[in-house]
Amino acid sequence: MKHYALLFHPSTSRILTPEEQKQRTLEIAAWAERVTKMGITLDPRALGETATTLSGKGSEVALSNGSSDPTLTFIVFFDSPTKDQAVDIARIHPGLHYGVTVEVREWTSPRQASSQQPAARP
Repeated sequence: MKHYALLFHPSTSRILTPEEQKQRTLEIAAWAERVTKMGITLDPRALGETATTLSGKGSEVALSNGSSDPTLTFIVFFDSPTKDQAVDIARIHPGLHYGVTVEVREWTSPRQASSQQPAARP
């Protein structure tokens, strides 16, 4: 199994009506149930507002309010045996019909990656 994440970027130009928001919520619940029946466990995370953005400028750390990507609002982590299945899970997400862009990325744990590095030789 490989680890994947769906990153959700809602449209900044489309405002959903209250009816669309209600319908979207129902469709996402049905999507989650469908994916769960495929044997996939979803681990969703809703992102709040950006507290601050930090960046390195030479030897200084610069702070700014806001985010470099203000549209990243949700991340859903899950495991899938194949990339094709991960893409299919994204392809059937109802957010796509409501102006959302869904990005599929494979991820690994930095801890796992560092433990797989060969030991330094003396």
